[in-house]
Amino acid sequence: MTKKIDKENKPLEINLNTNLNSIWADNFTIDIREDNICLIRFLTGLPEGIFEQARIMTSKEDLKKFIDALCQVSTYYPIKKEKKGAKKTTKK
Repeated sequence: MTKKIDKENKPLEINLNTNLNSIWADNFTIDIREDNICLIRFLTGLPEGIFEQARIMTSKEDLKKFIDALCQVSTYYPIKKEKKGAKKTTKK
C-alpha cells in the first residue's frame, strides 16, 4: 500500500541563499511607521563608529512573532518596566 502525500500538510522547504554573508550585530533598532510597517536595522559597534549591517522591513504582526521566537530561543522573557512617575494601579 502506498502512502498518499497530503500536499496541504507538507512542510515547506527552506531554500537557502548561499550568496548571503553572515554578519555580526551587537545592537539593533526598530522603527514602526503609522501603517504598522517596521524597519529593523542591525548595527555593529567598532572603534571607528557604529556601522549599519542590514535592514529588514516587516509587518508589526510578523515583528511580534519574531520577538516571541527570540524569547523562546533565549529563554528570556522581559518584564515591562514602569515609567518613572507613573502611578501604580491595582486590579480588583
